Amino acid sequence: MSVGEGAADSAIPPEVLALASGRDVRPVWQNEMGCLAVEVQDGRSRQFIKWVPQGVNLDLIGVARRMRWARPYFPVPQVVDAGRGDTGSWLVTEALPGEMAVMPRWKADPSTAVRAIGEGLRAFHEALAVEKCPFSLSAEDRVADAQRRAAE
Repeated sequence: MSVGEGAADSAIPPEVLALASGRDVRPVWQNEMGCLAVEVQDGRSRQFIKWVPQGVNLDLIGVARRMRWARPYFPVPQVVDAGRGDTGSWLVTEALPGEMAVMPRWKADPSTAVRAIGEGLRAFHEALAVEKCPFSLSAEDRVADAQRRAAE
């Protein structure tokens, strides 16, 4: 198994390595909370695994549900797997064509990257069937969700 630029195998949680199933792993993003995204490939296919450590308030299973709902309306990555374990949660998706905004080319030209991201988000939201959306971000629903998560 190879690990990308400067990252050590030990920096990648064992659960992520298990999800990679022996394929090449290349870290592409990590934040200060320990959330991680890696690219995995085997020459035939390319996927991304997002990992969120236990205790971080990011519901990847909910993200997977929303992605599955949006897929008929807009080209979002196909969800392969999403789950939760003792040490964190994960989301595995098929890769889409294109480059990530964190690539050196786009970091060097942020005005073009930001404009493209904004145009993409606008197209995404215009394509969705908002009237059929089963998800809510109302204050009441968010408080209820926070209380449910705290109870867990």
